[in-house]
Amino acid sequence: MQLDEREFDVAVVGGGASGTLFSAHFKRAGAFSQSLALIEASGRPGCGAAYGTTQSAHLLNVAASNMSAFQSEPGHFVAWLAGVMDGAEPASYAPRGLYGDYLRDVLHEYAPSSPEVVHVSGAATRLARQDGRWIVHLDGQRRLISRAVVFALGNLPPADPVVFPYGAPARYVRDPWSTPFAGDIQPDAPLLLIGSGLTMVDVVLELRAAGRRGPLHVISRHGRVHRPQRPFWPRPQCALPKAGSSPLECLRWLRAEMEEAKREGYDWRAVITSIRPCTASIWSSWSIAQKGSFLRHARSLWDMHRHRLAPDVHVAIEALLKDGTLRVQAGRTVSIDEAGDALLVQWQPRGSTETQTLHAAQVINCTGPATDYARVEQPLVAQLRSVGWLTPDPLGLGIETEDDGGLIDRNGRRVPGLFAIGPMCRPRLWESTAIPEIRVQAATLAKQFSIDAGRSRQRERIAI
Repeated sequence: MQLDEREFDVAVVGGGASGTLFSAHFKRAGAFSQSLALIEASGRPGCGAAYGTTQSAHLLNVAASNMSAFQSEPGHFVAWLAGVMDGAEPASYAPRGLYGDYLRDVLHEYAPSSPEVVHVSGAATRLARQDGRWIVHLDGQRRLISRAVVFALGNLPPADPVVFPYGAPARYVRDPWSTPFAGDIQPDAPLLLIGSGLTMVDVVLELRAAGRRGPLHVISRHGRVHRPQRPFWPRPQCALPKAGSSPLECLRWLRAEMEEAKREGYDWRAVITSIRPCTASIWSSWSIAQKGSFLRHARSLWDMHRHRLAPDVHVAIEALLKDGTLRVQAGRTVSIDEAGDALLVQWQPRGSTETQTLHAAQVINCTGPATDYARVEQPLVAQLRSVGWLTPDPLGLGIETEDDGGLIDRNGRRVPGLFAIGPMCRPRLWESTAIPEIRVQAATLAKQFSIDAGRSRQRERIAI
């Protein structure tokens, strides 16, 4: 049967970690006779930007014991890893490329006939509504029909940190995940990385693996580098901040809890981990203005403690910081211009009104994935936004959804049959980028589809 003639129960747009996890849970839910189309432009489900890397130095930021695709089976990934990596154990921090292999194996683990999962290689370009069904238009003038659509777009390409009135210079790398960098540049030439988060860490490790030994300058708004993972004893969840607490009050409360934990003999990481299941409720209790204040003043501090580096990665970064090869400075990039064979960068140190100049053979954008869907110009996103089915949130974190991922249109109403999973749901859930949270979203949504399918079959039998 041609693809144009197929009707699916669910179409998943995006085959990275979020889309693959949902598809695996959909299969595991086992709704009889249901079918799913997994649409992935690369044709390789499970990879995405995070897990498509081939660099062995790019490690998971979480130990194997907490990376199972299934929350109810914490040892699932550990058991798989033991078969492909020597010395694998629950405390191992595996290469991210291996985790992409794991996700693909998970997707193929269950019998393909109940329910059926069809991999569709291509990109979804627009949606249309017809007779209660969604028409998903694909590149190559193809299309498929589905009762429901789940958007799992994952991490978007980064946005430029400065405006380029006449186009970006040739030696500027907008997206380090899709553009080769430093190929024709002298190994000892100075480079500038904009942003000091996890993308910066990955790029630094890749540059060193490629033999680059020149100075690496880093400019970011706060000049902070993520903290390392370390073993710790779990701490019972403490009493949460009182209802109505502002972000500042919550930050003070968190610092007090960390001090108390230290006196009790616990590591501060135990406090962060213990409140992880409750961060969504704290986040949702704040007003838009309070959320904006948190993002401006405390997000960087939270991220560096919450999203920690694998121990070996932290050791490598610390060594580069100590010997001066890697220099991280707090400030704002003002402009990037051509200057012969190099780039001239104007930047303003944090807390200063003076502008400084820096010369670099290349500038690499390490600001991380874009999140503002009001500015995304991918054809599918632009079309959904224009017709009002997809609503960017006012803080530029993702899109407006219900708790279960159901999309909310521009008029504040739920869009029937459209769902989102993963980073897109950050405005509603806040914690929506890591595997432990995404696997719960995937399982919950897949179970709901299975329940709905059962009810539909029951209604059909009654009608007969």
